[in-house]
Amino acid sequence: MARAKENNSIFGILIEGVKIYCSNFLQFTQYMAFPVLGQLLGLGLIFGLAGLYTAYLPVLIEKSPAFNSFSTIVACVILITVPGMIFFLKAFWDFLVAYGALNSMADSALNTGRVYDFPAHNSLITQRTFKYVGLWFLISLLSLIAINPFFIIIAAVLFIYFILVFQVFTFEDDVSILGCFRRSMEIIKGNFARTFILMCIIGFFTHFLFVEGFSVLFDFARITELLTKPFENWIMTNIPLDGFNNWILNLNPRAEILTPTKVADLFVYQIAFFVVTGFTLPLRSICWTLWYKGLNTEAPAAKPARKSNAKKLDKNIIKRAQRKED
Repeated sequence: MARAKENNSIFGILIEGVKIYCSNFLQFTQYMAFPVLGQLLGLGLIFGLAGLYTAYLPVLIEKSPAFNSFSTIVACVILITVPGMIFFLKAFWDFLVAYGALNSMADSALNTGRVYDFPAHNSLITQRTFKYVGLWFLISLLSLIAINPFFIIIAAVLFIYFILVFQVFTFEDDVSILGCFRRSMEIIKGNFARTFILMCIIGFFTHFLFVEGFSVLFDFARITELLTKPFENWIMTNIPLDGFNNWILNLNPRAEILTPTKVADLFVYQIAFFVVTGFTLPLRSICWTLWYKGLNTEAPAAKPARKSNAKKLDKNIIKRAQRKED
C-alpha cells in the first residue's frame, strides 16, 4: 500500500484515523489486551489476595500462634502481593511503551496497509529506554505541577503545545528529551486552535461517548451488578466510610453521604473508563501521528525525521511478515 497522502484537515485526519483503526482493529486489540487487562488483573490479585489473607488471619492465628506476629504478617502480605505487583508493573510498562510503539504501527499501516510484528515496533522504543523513561518522568513532573490551581490555565495551554512529544520521540531519534517538547511546540505553533479542536473531538469520542456506551453495555449485560458486589463487600470491610461521612457532614450538613454501593459503582465506572480509553489508545495515536506528519513539513525550521532508521525498520518488519506468510 502506498503511503497515504498527508492531510492537514481535521476531518480528513479523523476519517483516515478511523479507517486505519477499524481495518486493523483485531491487531490493535490484541496488542493492547495485556497492557490494559494485565493492569486490572494485577491489581485484582494484589487486593484480592490481601483481602483474603486479612479475612482469614484470625483463623490462621488461632491455628498457629506463629502468625500472631507483626513481622510474620508483613512478610506474608509482601509474599502474597509480589506476584500481582510484578504482573501489574509488566503490564504498566507495556502500556507506557505503547504510547510510542503505536505511532510506529500507524506509520507502518500508512506504508503497507497492515499492522504486524509488534516486537519490532516495541524495539524502536525500548532500545532508547533510558531516554523514554526520562520523557515520562518529565511529563509526570509537569502533570504534578499542573495540579496546582494557579497553573491550570498555563498547563492546559502547554498540554496542547506538547501533545506531539511521543510522535517526535518515535520519529526523530536524534532529538533530546527537552528537544521533544521544543519540537512539538514548533510543530503546533500556528496550529494551536486546530489542534485544540482535534483534541476535543478525539477526547469527546474516546473519553466520553465510547465510555458511556460501554457502561450502558455493562448495565445491559448485568456485568456492572456482577462487579459491584465484590467491590461493595470489600469497601464495607476495609474503608471506614462512616468517619469520612461524618467529616464531610461537619463541613457541609447538606452534603450527600457516600455508601458502599455508590463507591462500588464509581469503581466499576472507572474500570469501564480505563478499559475503553486503553483499547482506543491506538485510535488516538493514529490520529496524532497523522497530525504530526501533516504539520511537520509546515513547522518553522523543521528538520525531517531520520528516515534511515525508519526505512530499516519498515524493511525488517516487511521481511519478517513475509517469512511468516510463507
